[in-house]
Amino acid sequence: MAIRTVIRRFCLSEKNTIAQKWQDLEQRANCSVFLSWLWIGNWLDLNASAIFIIESYQEDKIVGLGFFTENTRNALGFYPVKQWWLHRTGNPKQDQIWIEYNDFLLDSQCESAVRQEMIDALTHYKDSAAIQEFVIGLSSTRTLNTFHQMFNLSRTLIASRGYSVDLETIKHSYAQDILSKNTRSQIRRSEKLLNEIGTLSFRVVTNKQQILDLLPSIENAHIKRWRDSHEGSGFTNPVFTAFHHQLINRDESHVVQIAVLSLDDNDIGYLMNFVYDNQVYFYLSALTNGFDSKIKTGMTLHCKAIQHYSEQGLQIYDFLGGEARYKRSLSNHAYDLNINCFYKNNLALRLENLLRKANAFLRGRFS
Repeated sequence: MAIRTVIRRFCLSEKNTIAQKWQDLEQRANCSVFLSWLWIGNWLDLNASAIFIIESYQEDKIVGLGFFTENTRNALGFYPVKQWWLHRTGNPKQDQIWIEYNDFLLDSQCESAVRQEMIDALTHYKDSAAIQEFVIGLSSTRTLNTFHQMFNLSRTLIASRGYSVDLETIKHSYAQDILSKNTRSQIRRSEKLLNEIGTLSFRVVTNKQQILDLLPSIENAHIKRWRDSHEGSGFTNPVFTAFHHQLINRDESHVVQIAVLSLDDNDIGYLMNFVYDNQVYFYLSALTNGFDSKIKTGMTLHCKAIQHYSEQGLQIYDFLGGEARYKRSLSNHAYDLNINCFYKNNLALRLENLLRKANAFLRGRFS
């Protein structure tokens, strides 16, 4: 059955109409929380860029949806390059909310064919000659492979390793069935040391108002931990903060959940998780400092959260992208997510890419 695809400028005034289409298709899609209307709808409200929508239909049935934002950068320092970003903007402040498993929203019955049709429609769009680059990611290898088939030229902007726990492989307990002897020992020692200080407790908060009440403590702990890092804490970014407050306020299905580790009456660690379609997505942590280095607050908290969600009958606990030793230690599956830039056969872009490769070679040779 033929697929018809339309690409056009999107106006926020039509958001309610698109919301109905998106939520209808979401029920038929095999997607992550990052392609839910809860995420995408809030992202649209905070997006200050020019937005374009791509829609695919089989007869009158919607089978594919996506949003691109338009951005311009200068190649070689002077040549203007128009870019389209899928569900991102190219603005680091706006993109700090950090979408993963990025893709079009696709009907699961025909997702491969529709994805290919939508990419083909991009290459034949009436203004496609003016668009020199399409930026896609963080996305799975499977998603990016289809773009590679349609675009001859590409470069990787970010390569990320992700980790997850297949909760359905747990037969007895998470610690016994998944963790190595050394990791179990670290967590047991951490719990023992914490219990010597006070009474250790764990809870998962799903009530919207209670989560909002916890947010100031989460923000303060996160800022203290990450403010001096390269990217800093998102909670110092008004766009990031507004997005998450709005996300929580609009969450009617307990997607946002906070796992809390407490010592006596004091919270010492938080995990913000998204629970969607039988999967748990670990989004961020906020841990207090000041403990002995043998106390692994984060690992202890993750261990308790994973056991909790396993007992709830969920299928996957996903640490998402980002290389970290604790993720490797606590998981039993690894995967790749990349951001790729697919670009036109343009002399300036080819020259820029050659210079980039030469620079990387020289840095590697003489470092």
